[in-house]
Amino acid sequence: MIAKGLAYGWLSARRRLRDVVLPAVTTATGAFLVVIVYGMSDGIRAQAASLGHADELGRAVLMISITVLLVGVVEVAVATTRTIGQRTRELGVLGANGIPRRPVVAALLVEPAVAAALGACTGAVLAVATAEILGATGVATTPISIGGLALGAAIAIGVSVVAAVVTSIVPTWNAASRPPIRSLTAGG
Repeated sequence: MIAKGLAYGWLSARRRLRDVVLPAVTTATGAFLVVIVYGMSDGIRAQAASLGHADELGRAVLMISITVLLVGVVEVAVATTRTIGQRTRELGVLGANGIPRRPVVAALLVEPAVAAALGACTGAVLAVATAEILGATGVATTPISIGGLALGAAIAIGVSVVAAVVTSIVPTWNAASRPPIRSLTAGG
């Protein structure tokens, strides 16, 4: 039954692609920064060491980039809450037809997961391309590590998807737990 909920959620996410653009762009921005920071982390550490503050500067840069990534994830959660408000009648119909809560929650969680994954992957690809261009043209004075880029991409994508799903669970669970008659009479 969960598989059917996920399939329904995938169809719904594809239909509502326009609504995931802003959260995906915000997440892409954060992912871009995380990947670039990880790709340049060796050079940043070396430059910070020459100033005598390698650990502090490295941590500060990483915290700033992760904060931007999490802002994108919060945007995904806000979009999920807005989506649930717009789909109140649909949730009521599903509940009235006897669809269990778990497949409904699974269907509602597909959209934030898709938005976060799409945004993080886009940001990671753009960061790798930018790093390669900066490295090839010599514009980047700091060496760019392929391993750092890969680690940054994995972290950005993983953190984005997990955080988006975790922050979206409570509103989706609450919406799926609402009695169908209440959802149907609330409109939306």
